[in-house]
Amino acid sequence: MDIMGNQTNNINFIDLFCGIGGFHQALSQEGYKCVFASDIDKKCRETYKDNYGITPAGDITKVSIEEIPKFNILCAGFPCQPFSKAGNQDGFDDKRGNLFFTICDIVNYHKPEYIILENVRNLESHDHGNTWKTIKENIHTLGYHTYDKPLILNALHFNVPQSRERAVILCLRKDIGELPEFPEIPKIVKSELSVSIDDILYDNEEYNNTYKITERDKNVIKIWDNFIDILNDNNIVVPKFPIWTDWWDSDGDNTNICKFDKTLTDEENIIKIKQNKEDFYNKYKKWIDKNREFYNSNKDKLEEWLNMSRENKHWYGALRKLEWQVQKKNVNLSDNIFTFRPSGIRVKDPNYTPTLVAMSHIPIVGYLQRRLSPRECLNLQSFDSDFKLSKNDKDTYKQAGNAVNKKMINACINLLINHKPLF
Repeated sequence: MDIMGNQTNNINFIDLFCGIGGFHQALSQEGYKCVFASDIDKKCRETYKDNYGITPAGDITKVSIEEIPKFNILCAGFPCQPFSKAGNQDGFDDKRGNLFFTICDIVNYHKPEYIILENVRNLESHDHGNTWKTIKENIHTLGYHTYDKPLILNALHFNVPQSRERAVILCLRKDIGELPEFPEIPKIVKSELSVSIDDILYDNEEYNNTYKITERDKNVIKIWDNFIDILNDNNIVVPKFPIWTDWWDSDGDNTNICKFDKTLTDEENIIKIKQNKEDFYNKYKKWIDKNREFYNSNKDKLEEWLNMSRENKHWYGALRKLEWQVQKKNVNLSDNIFTFRPSGIRVKDPNYTPTLVAMSHIPIVGYLQRRLSPRECLNLQSFDSDFKLSKNDKDTYKQAGNAVNKKMINACINLLINHKPLF
């Protein structure tokens, strides 16, 4: 089904909060033409121009709506931080959350045939569902059909080896017709995935040397490998709850809650730290109790490992925490994919990576002893192999973490416009 009977090459789209162009790649592959793009990030604008020959506008709130060229499709991966579990979840109280209403103003003036929006999975449940209710009501008021709930999709659905859940909102102007039936979204059985991280890796000397892990990383991995080996050798199942070793035999000593505040007296610090410990325990009682029960049940096998590990200068802070999300048995960190995160070391099976984020949590390939390269991170977003990267690796990592997945968007566009099956 072509829009209003037009030819594909006459269909224009705008790319708001464009980043480095995940939407652009998906829509241009279908023959659609980008006539306007916008992003507040200067480095993203530079990368976008290098790849597509279009210089995006800056802050969309400072762009004259009337001067945006005529278009048929509005695409927007509007800022997710106000709705993400990783942030404060201030939603529409965050000025970035209010950018949704800027999108509404543009839609109200230009009245495109189609709208496709992307955000974090948490958008659907944020503020007990009130955020989604507000978004849906505004879409209907503007004269568009949308589903009763967003499509909650994972990059794994599209044979991409990255567990990346996103909320995708598809909208059709009411005078054009009805949306296709809401698709049945299959449950992902991660133990039965056909994809592999090897599908996106470049196992060559250049990458293995350039992105190799540090000596600190190697020491930390060795410590946790020893822990996993002890459990495996004794037929002890690795806990699936977060492992917090600082709470095994203490009340969180050596953690941030025990830091002294230089503005307080010693006596005031003692009182404050005691209260911090109580508050933290009350908040995470379930996990702390499970940790202590696990340690006490296996103390004869783990006490020596724990004491020796604490003597290692590299083993500190969040590196003393482990989130074991591995299905395969009798393996350790060196066999898997993992990331160093503020919540601990998150370990997953080697057939897919954790969600890429716009921070420094770059996945490590244990069996290659290195981090993913920027190019490999873009492979996880299904970007074209000839995509021109930023000259700065740190910038590319951030841009890849913020990008929308090309394959996911391509499937959604084909569902919305051409009524093709989503899967």
